[in-house]
Amino acid sequence: MKSKSKGFHFINLKSSIMNNSLFYGLALLSFNYNCTNVNSQEIATNATAQDSVYVGPTHFSDDVVRDDKLYTSIIRVDKKQNNEYVLSVQMNLKKDAYFVSPNAKRDFSGKFTLVLANPDKIATKGTITETPLSKEELDKGEGLVNWVRKNTNYKQTLKVLSNEKFEVSGHIQFTIEPRCTMEKVPFILSYENGKLTLKMDGC
Repeated sequence: MKSKSKGFHFINLKSSIMNNSLFYGLALLSFNYNCTNVNSQEIATNATAQDSVYVGPTHFSDDVVRDDKLYTSIIRVDKKQNNEYVLSVQMNLKKDAYFVSPNAKRDFSGKFTLVLANPDKIATKGTITETPLSKEELDKGEGLVNWVRKNTNYKQTLKVLSNEKFEVSGHIQFTIEPRCTMEKVPFILSYENGKLTLKMDGC
């Protein structure tokens, strides 16, 4: 009887240890799960906060995209009204690159410029808009310059002057710094059946 009693106590003790181990194991698992959830929420919140500062561009099928080590340019065209369209150029800068704004007061050879051929078919209307506006700053080598150092969007209104089918070549050009190279991003504006579209030059 005594041996049976000892065996019974031994079984109870073993069962108690197993229950305690199970309890602590579940508690630890629950703690880790809660920590994981909190960390995931913090990461998601941080990512959202960072993404709200700069959201990467959405490339549509008819966008002309030039992806360079120092910048990404995205050019597109949208209908405005009647025979008017808006040509948009999104300039996303990398590695502290910069260029001269089209709003610079002096004539710089590397100033951001939009060039269109065949002005009898399509012409620019008004001036190019810049968002956000660049600020004039003192440059030791160049004097007062409107350097573009942030991701910036440009919009230029275009007016179609012909009802006939046509294609007009164009490009944006600018000197990207500090590499000091003249960049040209070519494109073609194609007009057919009352619709103006954009495509890469050579396509």
